[in-house]
Amino acid sequence: MTTVYSKEIKALIEDIEVPDSEYERAVSRYNSIADYISNSEMSVYEPEIYLQGSFKLGTAIKPLTEDGSYDIDLVCNVGKLSKLRVTQSELKKKIGTVVKKYASSNNIKSSPENGKRCWTLNYIDNHNFHLDILPSVPNGYGTVIAITDKRNQNYEILTNNWEISDPKGYFEWFNKCSKYDEFKRNYILNEAASTEQVPYYKVKTPLQRVIQILKRHAEVMFDDNMEYKPSSIIITTLSTKAYCMVTNSSDFFSLIQDVILKMELCLDSKEGKPCVLNPVNNQEDLSIKWSSDETYFDEFRNWLERLKFDFSVDSNIHNENEKFALLNRSMHKIVTGTQLTETVSSLPYHLKSKWKDNMWKTVSIKATAYQKRFLPKKLSSGQAIGKDADIKFEVQADNLSLYDIYWQITNTGYEAQKAKQLRGDFYESHVEEGKKIRKELTSYVGKHYVEAFLVKDGTCFGKSEPFVVNIVRGKLIF
Repeated sequence: MTTVYSKEIKALIEDIEVPDSEYERAVSRYNSIADYISNSEMSVYEPEIYLQGSFKLGTAIKPLTEDGSYDIDLVCNVGKLSKLRVTQSELKKKIGTVVKKYASSNNIKSSPENGKRCWTLNYIDNHNFHLDILPSVPNGYGTVIAITDKRNQNYEILTNNWEISDPKGYFEWFNKCSKYDEFKRNYILNEAASTEQVPYYKVKTPLQRVIQILKRHAEVMFDDNMEYKPSSIIITTLSTKAYCMVTNSSDFFSLIQDVILKMELCLDSKEGKPCVLNPVNNQEDLSIKWSSDETYFDEFRNWLERLKFDFSVDSNIHNENEKFALLNRSMHKIVTGTQLTETVSSLPYHLKSKWKDNMWKTVSIKATAYQKRFLPKKLSSGQAIGKDADIKFEVQADNLSLYDIYWQITNTGYEAQKAKQLRGDFYESHVEEGKKIRKELTSYVGKHYVEAFLVKDGTCFGKSEPFVVNIVRGKLIF
């Protein structure tokens, strides 16, 4: 079945897609180091170097910012060594020695980094690639490999107890689920190309597009808290499992909504707790951080709820333009006040100003948070705050006594949507200690917006930039 993409979705995809030139550069750098390792002193151990991760799966996206980097993930599987012939530490050192020589001979300025699992090469140039090389040995027969991990308690000793992975098996599973071969055949027919002329990245299935968009959404949402961003492998695995459950979604927007709705149903369970296991080897826990710190799972759940809101899942928004406006605002990093204003104004339930405009006054908002048993604290726009706190908003501008002050409160997020409290309308001030203020209670997880208007005789003379109230689970400023 053909999936229909609107022109707006096509433009969004094009905006995050990795250019062919960068794919080709990634392949060139992969081939370069693969050839070097294969012809080094490691050659006696018959290393096999192959791609894994987003570049292998065709789900890589452009970096969110200009100083961001492309991540290339490689496996260096040493066929002639085994878990009982070499320790993880020794294998890591052997491959590290070769990687360091490669960096030196290719004038790579930064020294390779010895990470928890991988050696990392950082290419400091206009293209900002970094390349992770994962040392491994075969784990018996088949495609499963045993990998190095400094966190393993047996890292320094000969043992059978290594962490395991199966990038090749995962790739085959992913391709089957995405029906890649079918889409490739159609691409060859449509483009009159031969099989040899079609690099993997040239063909994009709907599943790959879904994953690219969900990955960008997570990057934007967790831009200031990247440690807790759901990992690429978790997004990819749950999206793929959910995709396999979807039927009859010929429209791409409906498809991605269905995937989001089903993702939570695709979670696994281990010892009574949610997790994400490798679908081709359930001995590998892809969400291992969830078991050591519950915050990772809490933030994953926050992300799912944000997805439901931003993609109009279970909402009463039916106009396609309004749906896309809501989605589009969640896919771009907001840098300037103008961008923030435009983003808030794009929300379909955010009412337009009901006054004539004669904007010339500078207006800003001051916020103070209150909670029982704590002293009041100043709250900055965008600062994280928990639920059940009172916030007092005051306007800062000259000659305030000459104007009426109105407030526009606009909520976002799945909790506010379920409670029918998205709002977006206007409220009068009330007077406290001679000041015209507005008070609100932090009730719903999400980013919410407060705007102030200075009005006199039906004309608005000044408006603040939106003040962002960032309500999160379990977080207090006190």
